[in-house]
Amino acid sequence: HQIGLLHTHSPRTILAAAMALAGMHGPIHLATKHLLYAPRDRRWGLVYTLLDRFTLYLPDHLVAVSKKMTRQIMAWPGLGGGRVTAIQYGKDCESYYAPRQRLSCREESGVTSESPIIGYTGRIEKVKRLDLLLESFALVLARHPKARLVIVGEGSLRPKLEALAAGLGISHAVIWTGFRQDIPRLLAAMDVYTQPSANEGLPLSVLEAMAAAKPVVATSVGGMAELIEDESTGLLVPPGDALALAAAILRLLEDEALAERIGRQARCHAKGHFSLRRMVRDYDSVYQRLLT
Repeated sequence: HQIGLLHTHSPRTILAAAMALAGMHGPIHLATKHLLYAPRDRRWGLVYTLLDRFTLYLPDHLVAVSKKMTRQIMAWPGLGGGRVTAIQYGKDCESYYAPRQRLSCREESGVTSESPIIGYTGRIEKVKRLDLLLESFALVLARHPKARLVIVGEGSLRPKLEALAAGLGISHAVIWTGFRQDIPRLLAAMDVYTQPSANEGLPLSVLEAMAAAKPVVATSVGGMAELIEDESTGLLVPPGDALALAAAILRLLEDEALAERIGRQARCHAKGHFSLRRMVRDYDSVYQRLLT
């Protein structure tokens, strides 16, 4: 098909593309790195991390989704000299702002108007540290018995985490929605969005929550600080600290003015710096440069 550029997005696809392109002259291999894995992030973590680092050397050019990740990649031998470009994610921010759907979504979930909702959307996997979120929510629930935790998504750890919720005595207050495609509607129903990850590149789910004008509590890992300015467009807490996560959630639940201000500023920041139009323009620039 006279393909001039092949764009891959994961260690496995990078490896498959490199094998397919071996011995060929012409197609340029561009890869986007969405996360630099660490051994603790997943099952068989050390093996996957070694594969992840090996595949950094296979493409002709790399795009990192955060400035911090760009610096981390360029620190590896032979990966400097213009081989890495930082392109932060972008989103159609308007499509995630759906305040008019708040009440209908809550009614569908059986949540009353006076119940605060803490939410999460994404994969239910080890790196996301939803065990930490459940532990912190138990502390929140002790002070706000009507609070509810909505976990949107699927993953291999869901049965284990459901058992943890039962052990903590909070199963009645945790709603597992499974995989959903109506994320803007679900975000509209939430009061506080949380991202307790142990590692991140630049989390799209946080950007979506910010676009929805939701105050976010997130761990200060990866490129999170490029999305969130602490105390201005969200609250950052240390990774692995359930007490700090709970304290930040409670602060937002109990200070409506603070939550409203942070949500408003988060939406403004997302629209101004993380638009889909800007991301497309940045990728087009890289494509044109590599092809010419």
